[in-house]
Amino acid sequence: MQPMSCIKEVVLPVEPDEAWTAVTEPDALEAWLADEVELDLREGGEATFVLDTGEERRAIVEEVEPGERWTFWWWTDDAPGSRVTVELAPAVGGTKVRVTESPVGPWASAAPARRATRRTLTPA
Repeated sequence: MQPMSCIKEVVLPVEPDEAWTAVTEPDALEAWLADEVELDLREGGEATFVLDTGEERRAIVEEVEPGERWTFWWWTDDAPGSRVTVELAPAVGGTKVRVTESPVGPWASAAPARRATRRTLTPA
């Protein structure tokens, strides 16, 4: 059986730049996503999220389109990872935020090794 994606949408009554801050700045993410957030918001950047349960998830940023969307892979040491995309779009009364989380299987926890290999093999 294929795991299903989880999609959540909300319209924030703010302008897109304020919504972008709410979904990308560690202090703002700590208000709704995790108790503690460390985030290097750039492609290949690393992140750590400590949830209210104490669970720690490590992450790698895959893509950043400022003001529009960002995508990251996150995982725990003892569970398969998932891919999360946060997208912004104009909406009546504010900005729509859509978060899609898709399970990707046990290989997601190998993302840091793949990313490190890619950095090593890519000429500066």
